Amino acid sequence: MNRRRPVIGLALAWTLASTADNFVMFVLLWIAGPQGWSGAETAVLVVAARVPTVAGGVFGGRAVDRFGPVPMLIVDALARAVLMGALALAGWGQHPSLWVVIALCAAAGTTPPLAYSASRTLAPLLVDDDSLPRANAWLGLGDQLPMVLGALLAGPALGLLGPGRAFLVPLAMMLITAGIAVRLPRRRTAIPRRVPGAPRARWTSGPVVGLIALSVVYYFTYGPFESVLPHFTRDQLSSDVPGYTVLWVAFGVAALSTVPLASRLGGRRPGFVNAIGAFAWGLVTLPVVAVQTLPPAVAIFAVSGAVWGPYSAIETTALQRWADPAAHGAMFGTQRALLSIASPLGAAAGALAVDHSSPASILAVSALSCSAAGAIAAWPLRTVTSMVNGRRGYGG
Repeated sequence: MNRRRPVIGLALAWTLASTADNFVMFVLLWIAGPQGWSGAETAVLVVAARVPTVAGGVFGGRAVDRFGPVPMLIVDALARAVLMGALALAGWGQHPSLWVVIALCAAAGTTPPLAYSASRTLAPLLVDDDSLPRANAWLGLGDQLPMVLGALLAGPALGLLGPGRAFLVPLAMMLITAGIAVRLPRRRTAIPRRVPGAPRARWTSGPVVGLIALSVVYYFTYGPFESVLPHFTRDQLSSDVPGYTVLWVAFGVAALSTVPLASRLGGRRPGFVNAIGAFAWGLVTLPVVAVQTLPPAVAIFAVSGAVWGPYSAIETTALQRWADPAAHGAMFGTQRALLSIASPLGAAAGALAVDHSSPASILAVSALSCSAAGAIAAWPLRTVTSMVNGRRGYGG
């Protein structure tokens, strides 16, 4: 069997599932102002869309371990397709009810961890250990490319279809995801390498928890960029949907360009590398708050995206190697649940703050908080991940 083909298929399925999720959030955050929703109402919407993800990740991850990654990937795709259709119908008349949108988004927020957990659980079963970083780089494209596709598709979809019928776009994505998933192999095609005599760690062990905890804090402190950037684009950059789209496209394209560096950067201390990445991301993104026009903001977002790019793939490979494969579903499901709620909670905090502070000041606090999180986590993660890699024989 050509092992690269199922990996690419898996990466494509994950990319579409992630793009659908990103698209929905882009649309909701952009239409909030024109629909007349207040900052508090927008915050409620964002939180309601993500809080169910906690249950979906915790229980869905265990379902991946029990029933297999491919069936759960199909369940997620079909469930979200139905709910996207309901959102499209609810907003067909261009002015969807906020509370109907909240209810449907809450339901749709339950299943996305299934796609994340399933793809990360299946990847080590499709390739050998030496090829695992490359497989995760393919999956990493599904972490970064949705930023580009979501931004590129949200504006035209809103312009051509309106705020309700725009949800037909993620509906189509999820149906395609289901079609790809049914063709993925359901049995192991490669045996992950295990170092003789090395114990398999519980996924609740210190290094695993430390690496996930860094990401949770990082995503939370980054969150205000999602909800405040539309206000910043309109108020300080004097731009509209096209400018907002260009910013995220620049970020996403730059992130994509650096994903292949993940296997080299991870090395023996992936936790330390990611902590330094969070620290650097805040510093390189901070200058955006001082610019007044779109071109320099785009340049800063490009550098910011380049720093962001390898983060997820580095983390994924480390977690797959450190934790017992029998619990990968539970580990990645819980991780996704925490990350999926961390960023929206940060976004909700930003949405609340924008009623009382300038967008630039909120983004400045967000960027500096990311750097602080990375600086605080750098030393302990450097120590524990160096120890666990040395003990298990994983050099990179």
